[in-house]
Amino acid sequence: MSGAPYAPPPVSGAPYPPASGSPYQPPQGGFTPADPAYQPGGYPPPAHPDPAYQPGGYPPPPAPDAAYPPVSGTPYPPTSGSPYQPYQPGAAPGGPGYPLGPVQPKKSSKKPIIIIAVVAAVLALLCCIGGVVALVKGVDEAAKEAERQLPGPVGTTAPGGRPTTRPSSSSTPADGETFNLKAGESLVITDDEGTMEITVLRFRTSTKGCKAYSSAPDKGLYLIADVTATVKKGKMSINPFYFQWVADDGTTENGIAGAFAGCGDLLDSGVNLREGSKRTGSVTFDVANQNGAMEYRHKFETAGSWKP
Repeated sequence: MSGAPYAPPPVSGAPYPPASGSPYQPPQGGFTPADPAYQPGGYPPPAHPDPAYQPGGYPPPPAPDAAYPPVSGTPYPPTSGSPYQPYQPGAAPGGPGYPLGPVQPKKSSKKPIIIIAVVAAVLALLCCIGGVVALVKGVDEAAKEAERQLPGPVGTTAPGGRPTTRPSSSSTPADGETFNLKAGESLVITDDEGTMEITVLRFRTSTKGCKAYSSAPDKGLYLIADVTATVKKGKMSINPFYFQWVADDGTTENGIAGAFAGCGDLLDSGVNLREGSKRTGSVTFDVANQNGAMEYRHKFETAGSWKP
């Protein structure tokens, strides 16, 4: 290459001239014009499998100011500015022509049942604890009352060595005895603080607990005494654990075990009850039989007793 221009392409199949650096020689003679009789034809239409099919022409384009043709199908609803409907829980609605989806089954849960059972168990436990607390409170009150009254005078003593306690005038035994009284008879206790009348209304028995939660008696029998106590003068104290059962063989039983038998309302305790105060309830003992007596102790001394 010596800087000469590129040679033009060959015309009508003439070979390339040799690249020797010499300029390209122009062809001899003038340009032969094309045949005026040649007319280029258009592309033939594509063949169609069905010979009877005749393709139609494309529709003319619409005028610039012409309206658009209607669209087939269901038109969109007009937008009025109202918000979309809120979400409704449940199965999704079916589309046009499709059935609604299946309704979802309600979910069942055992959690509420478990919670109710736990609450019931807790309430039952609290009831039992409340009974034990009340029982212990009664014992504590009895102990405090005994300690408070211990230094005080025991009262006058009769020639026989017994405290000056006597049954009420309405139920005084013929011999004036304050022990081995019968149901319905009263024991009147008098000291320097006041006077109190205690009456055993009746005795009754049960071979099993009186409540569904109560256990059977360990010794075979529950002995229940219905008692009423009334302060006649001054201030006096009463406690269900001042009573005790003394069997004929000398064994004793307090009312703590029988308090859980549920056989009647436990006799309520009271300290320094004023004149006119009254307490009524039951005292229950777990015993082998009815051979014995129920004693009442006033300031650590036995003041009287009743036999069933």
